[in-house]
This record gives sequence, structure tokens and C-alpha cells, in this order.
Amino acid sequence: MALTDRSATWPWQGDTPPHLPRPATMPQGFLLPGDPARVDLAASVLDAFEIVGQNREFRMGIGYWQGVAIGVCSTGIGGASTEITVVELAASGATHLVRTGGMGAMAADLRLGDFVIAEAAIANSACARPYAPGQANVAASAPLTTHANAARLALGLPGRRGITATADGYYRAQGRPDHPEGPANPAILDDFAARGADGMEMEAEIVFAVGAALGLHCAAVLAVHAHRGIDGWLEDYEETQRNVIRIGADALLRATRSP
Repeated sequence: MALTDRSATWPWQGDTPPHLPRPATMPQGFLLPGDPARVDLAASVLDAFEIVGQNREFRMGIGYWQGVAIGVCSTGIGGASTEITVVELAASGATHLVRTGGMGAMAADLRLGDFVIAEAAIANSACARPYAPGQANVAASAPLTTHANAARLALGLPGRRGITATADGYYRAQGRPDHPEGPANPAILDDFAARGADGMEMEAEIVFAVGAALGLHCAAVLAVHAHRGIDGWLEDYEETQRNVIRIGADALLRATRSP
């Protein structure tokens, strides 16, 4: 068995992270979709978009929004891989991160295709606890959240600011049955709603908690892909995801002009 001089405590090789691709020039701002395929979707929104590389679920590309370099890096699904993404981007020089993705809404005023700019996540994810112990809510960066909502309004897109619940699973953890004939668990949704959540997803709390602990500015732009209150599902959401990219990229642009 060959041994190397790599540290098990900090397993980087020089400035190369163990998981994420490393671009030659690191943008300060990144969009963080969960799905690697949505990294490629950014090519239809950003200028001169090029893929940097992919390792496991972490796919990265770089493009430009009105002349400003914007990185796009997938986190994969859930908290563990999202923590890896935020830590390695921060250590590589990123300063502003916008989680971009979908959510299942619970609030009655939200509709399929709306956009929620998450200003906080209720404390729920075990992956966030080491970074934000004892907090009832984990806040996004106020300035970047304001930029994201301003971008949404400037683009004329429906939605509002809101609060999310980040679940550590997709089925039982979000009140779903775990087999076709199984019972749902609406008590989980009731608990989330009672604590102020407008909907749920699987990454935002980790982005906020890890980012804040590392001194980053973090926000989240979430499209309503599903609505648990009406049991509705948005089947064709590609253009909706393009608009998520537009909002996030414009928020990062605004942050470069007015941090």
C-alpha cells in the first residue's frame, strides 16, 4: 500500500481541493444548483460559458453576466455534499454564493413557478449544526438577499422573500410516504409551517450556516417546483430554472457594484 504526504485532516494537494474542480481563475461569485445537469443549463443564460470539469456530483462551469465572471458549481443532493462545496469554494477564494434550485412550497399565497428569495432557514439540518449551534433560524446574508430580491423584481418575476426549511432527506424527512401505499406524515409539514417556513428544500440552511461561519455572503433563490398544500407539481420547469440563474447572476452582479 502506497502512502503519500497528503494530510488526512486537510486532504488538499497544494491549492487543489479533494472534491471540486479547480479553475485557473477563481470567480468570487458562484451559483450553487444541486443537479449537475443544471450547470450546463447556465450556458443558455450566461455568456462565454465553459465547463471547468466534474468530479463525482460536483460539476463546475464559468460564464459571464454583463461582463462579470460567474461560477456555477453543483452541490449534489443534500447537506453533506453541500458542506463540501461551500468549504472548498471558500478555501479556493469564493466570497459570494447563491444557492439556486427548487423548493416545495407550503404557504398558501405561493404558486407553482413563483420565486422565493430565502432570507433564513429554520434550524433543522444536522449538517448545519456544527456551524450554527443553538440557532433557531439560520440567516442568509442580508445585503445579498436584498440584491437577489431586487434582481427578481427587475426581471418582473413573481414571488417574494421567505423562509425555508432544509430537510436532510426527501421522503420521510419531508413528510412523504416511503412506498406507494405508505402513509404520509403531515405532522412534519405542520411543524415546519408552525416554525415559520414557507416551504422546504435540501441545501439552503447548510449554505447559510457554513457560509456565515467562513465569512462568506450567501443567499438562496428557490423556484416553486411543487406545492405540498395543493399537492401540485411543475412538470416543465426548464425556463423557470433559467430564471433562477438570471436572478442569482444579477444578484452577484449587484453585489460587485454595491457590496
